[in-house]
Amino acid sequence: MNEAELAGRTARLPEIFADRLPAGDLAGLRSMARGGEWDELLDLLIAALRVTRAPISEQERDQLQAALSDWGMPTTQLEELIVRADG
Repeated sequence: MNEAELAGRTARLPEIFADRLPAGDLAGLRSMARGGEWDELLDLLIAALRVTRAPISEQERDQLQAALSDWGMPTTQLEELIVRADG
């Protein structure tokens, strides 16, 4: 995957969680996506999910994990999220 594809995939992540995030956080995430601030976007997205205790699916966790890994970021922060079993 090239950087443009990774950026596009990362930019779409906030929309996956839009129904579970506070409006202010979502606006900030969208702004970061427009600015190409991928590290900050991922950090804020995961922090918002953690603070709101919004449940995510295993598939959503895997998408976050892939994005973090592909950008060379640690994935340990995902352990603090509430993950519900798919299905």
